[in-house]
Amino acid sequence: MGIDSIRHGVKVRIREMMRDENAWFKKVIPARIRHMVSKPLEKKVVRQEEIPKPYEPGRYPEGINLYGLFRSEIGLSQGAKLYARTLEEGKIPHTLLNLDFVAELPQSDRSFDGWLTVENKYAINVVHINPPEWQYAVAIFPKKQFDRHYNIGVFLWELERVPRDWIPMFDYVDEIWAPSGFIAEAVRKETDKPVTVIPYGMEAPYDGKLTRADFGLSEEDFLALMMFDSRSAAGRKNPGAAIDAFREAYGENPEHAKLVIKINNPKDEDIAFVEEHLGGKTGYVLITERMEKKKLNSLIRLCDVFISLHRAEGFGLVMAEAMMLGTPCVATNWSSNTEFMNEDCACMVGYELVPVNGEYPGDDGTMQWAEPDAHQAAKFLKRLRDEPEYYKEKAEKGFQYISKKLSMKACAEAIKERMSQILG
Repeated sequence: MGIDSIRHGVKVRIREMMRDENAWFKKVIPARIRHMVSKPLEKKVVRQEEIPKPYEPGRYPEGINLYGLFRSEIGLSQGAKLYARTLEEGKIPHTLLNLDFVAELPQSDRSFDGWLTVENKYAINVVHINPPEWQYAVAIFPKKQFDRHYNIGVFLWELERVPRDWIPMFDYVDEIWAPSGFIAEAVRKETDKPVTVIPYGMEAPYDGKLTRADFGLSEEDFLALMMFDSRSAAGRKNPGAAIDAFREAYGENPEHAKLVIKINNPKDEDIAFVEEHLGGKTGYVLITERMEKKKLNSLIRLCDVFISLHRAEGFGLVMAEAMMLGTPCVATNWSSNTEFMNEDCACMVGYELVPVNGEYPGDDGTMQWAEPDAHQAAKFLKRLRDEPEYYKEKAEKGFQYISKKLSMKACAEAIKERMSQILG
């Protein structure tokens, strides 16, 4: 037997094992080790190439099998966790399955471990992962978990049209869920499959014992917080505009005012960009420490303002969390965040639409996004610091609006209604 035949045989066996219905394989061997073994041979995680067999009504009990990145701490994983909490609060029958398919992605959040399983038993699969990762994510489970089930993909996107390379993946799902109407409209342009808006039911737990001192921050300063994840593309999050607005509002070297810059999963080039934009001026605190969710929410709560001069948002989770925590938002008045915030409950910054110019994946040369008005943002920042009544109004109205608009009860009702339509 030649070496090529041996390699081929090993590859075939890996595929068989990754799709094996026996749950012991996934229980005994951690995904990190599976990936280490398979990656040198496959160069990437095995794909599940076959389109699932059509949905068969009545074959499985009513309920939802929710697949998500439950042990990671990126934005995509937070959305799955919010859906999971909603299923629990709404008493909707469900199972939770972890998508542990990326060896490099930390699996440090263990808060859902008591509910995770490797088996699905209900009729509806909801897979909270984007099309480019779909085949790799589901390949760590037996293919039968997707055959004869009603398969729903939860897709997140930030521009007005989804990338063309998403289109073939629509064949693998029966339906798409989107947490915002903005995303839903982008998806509907490329598929005639059902697209349903299921907003996240928001919650923002925090540690009330933490103080500013725990983050190296002063009680005397007025704190504006800006946050972005290097995995989400700094160009879209637009940190330079927030720095410019802060500097215009409070001066080159402000007294008793600080811009807190929190970078999650920082890349060297993003840190270098921020530091270069700061230009050695005072009034800034850069935080790159990895934080579990409660601590991160505590930081948001302890700051006075959250500023997001984004060019585009697929949802805007941190803005929603800030509103839940009573922290007023200064935000670009464009894309998904406008569905849960308005000029009454937040400081909405004007913009002009400009070409993306290839600065974001999926841009085909025709895409546009927002260029926010940093001067208007600066005026909002100054007013929030100088006018206590205005500050109090935005904080209170923001909390009230988000609590009603994105409640877990409303999300659960939306899921139940769609389930009844699917299951007949």
